[in-house]
Amino acid sequence: MLVENLAMQYLTGQLVVSYGTINRFRVAEGMEELIRNLFIDINLRLKMEELVTLDCLFIDGTKIEANANKYSFVWKKATDKFSAKLQEQIQVYFQEEITPLIHQAIKLDEEEPISSDQLLVFAQVLEEELEKLNQDIEETPVKGKDERKAQRRKLKKVLRKVKDDFSVGAEKYEGYQETFEGRNSFSKTDPDATFMRMKEDHMKNSQLKAAYNLQIATENQFVLHYDVFSNPTDTKTLLPLLETYPHDVKTVVADAGYGSEENLLRLN
Repeated sequence: MLVENLAMQYLTGQLVVSYGTINRFRVAEGMEELIRNLFIDINLRLKMEELVTLDCLFIDGTKIEANANKYSFVWKKATDKFSAKLQEQIQVYFQEEITPLIHQAIKLDEEEPISSDQLLVFAQVLEEELEKLNQDIEETPVKGKDERKAQRRKLKKVLRKVKDDFSVGAEKYEGYQETFEGRNSFSKTDPDATFMRMKEDHMKNSQLKAAYNLQIATENQFVLHYDVFSNPTDTKTLLPLLETYPHDVKTVVADAGYGSEENLLRLN
């Protein structure tokens, strides 16, 4: 842009500024607050020059593609499906493999999902049982075939299953559910990004891409406010955008994509 755009060349005095320079400036300590305050000051300056009123906003949004791997998607429907399947496997495994092996009673709630923390507690119970069994084998050795050793092998097997399989899987799906935050998807390489249908679809295949929903509020062609959202639906971004606007708003102009019942009731 600095090479081809005359306006940008004028602003930089014909100096070609690299991406690294711009990025270091952007992430410097205190820069986020400085830019926010500068943005507000510019709005007030526009108000003083009577170029805007600050009480009328024209709102529209656009999808900005995230710098995320397109194969890094995590879908909520798939997560719910595999998480439920894991819970079924845990219930069956505990009833058929674990309960017959140990003396301590482990009761599983069939109505509530078993958390990774609970599985770690169950693993601790299995470790205690294994320790007792080891001690018993050492203190009272048996000549010939010892059934306790076969039981010990089974205990070690189920302990590995609980710790390395069930607990790890449950923790992964719990993390996914926390990351969704009401969304239907996210990217593993950029968890704040959501997979959305882009307006520019050159391949005409309705491909979903990791992206952000940029919302912009303008008046008289000046950008007065903006925010970036992970939710692809414009109806879900209108009220949060207005709540962070630092001035009182009398009039909001937006297309039908923002016209949910909740938004209309709140704005009335």
